[in-house]
Amino acid sequence: MRYIRGIQKGIGRLRSRTIEEELSYARTSVRRWWWEYLRLSKDYWLICQTSSNPMNPRTTDEGLRRLYRKFGDIHSVDFDTWYEKKGSYLFREQVELPKVMEVADDLSNLSEERDGKLLLEIPLSMSQASINRQINRILKKHIDERPTNKLETSKSEFPINPVLYRLPTLQKMHEVWCLHRELIAKPVALGDAVDKYSTKGDLFRIGKVLRLSPANESPAEDPFIHHKRLNIMRATVSRYLSRANMLIGNVEIGQFPRFTKISPIERFSKGQRESHAELEKLWWELDLASTLSGTKIEDAKKIVYSWYGNK
Repeated sequence: MRYIRGIQKGIGRLRSRTIEEELSYARTSVRRWWWEYLRLSKDYWLICQTSSNPMNPRTTDEGLRRLYRKFGDIHSVDFDTWYEKKGSYLFREQVELPKVMEVADDLSNLSEERDGKLLLEIPLSMSQASINRQINRILKKHIDERPTNKLETSKSEFPINPVLYRLPTLQKMHEVWCLHRELIAKPVALGDAVDKYSTKGDLFRIGKVLRLSPANESPAEDPFIHHKRLNIMRATVSRYLSRANMLIGNVEIGQFPRFTKISPIERFSKGQRESHAELEKLWWELDLASTLSGTKIEDAKKIVYSWYGNK
């Protein structure tokens, strides 16, 4: 079987025969969520709206300039179109993966590059178990020379950060962020928020409709337990939201998924910020929910609960 596509780590299959086959894996992979979280970046969206020249993005931040030159306007195309045109190349390994090989008797195929490699002699008369045991013993002697971070072995232009991520968790945090944007951030930004109590109610609402903490969804007769459940649910939503914001901050600097706080970065000149003012309403009109979530966000916005005070 001959594969002609580049090597792709993190999509479920290293090599595919066609772009259609590769896309079938990429659509629900961590690569897809990389794209989805970059769409949540307001700074990146502003660059997409104001940069007519793809090679000269309107930002003072060199990191985001590089990112835009590589990823382009992700708001003008769907994921499949973008991945075919840009994503597949950006994420693929730029060199062949290392592999164990048999050295020819005359050493004619011995690699000239010796760094990071061992040359072993294996008597074929030994049992498989003995060979494995002795090789493992040798490898342990060189443990300090072996990479402990899988990211170090990737030669992709945008390698996956090797955190213990789960795709359903990435999706859930994305949904929390999008629902928070619609129910809380948007009304506050546009001056339509009723009061702080409705905001607290909406935090609980987000947690309930997305089933973040089922044990704390129902009211309790005891007022103390009742308010404890409310607080736990709100705190749970806040944790999901905080982690989603960390993902957005890191994807803006070309790293994903990564859960570390990023210090604020000034990305626009005074003139650029002034020109962005008229784009503000357009930002809030965007539907940033992932199609992988179906109609979940729209459906959740319609649900009202009566047991939380005025909700």
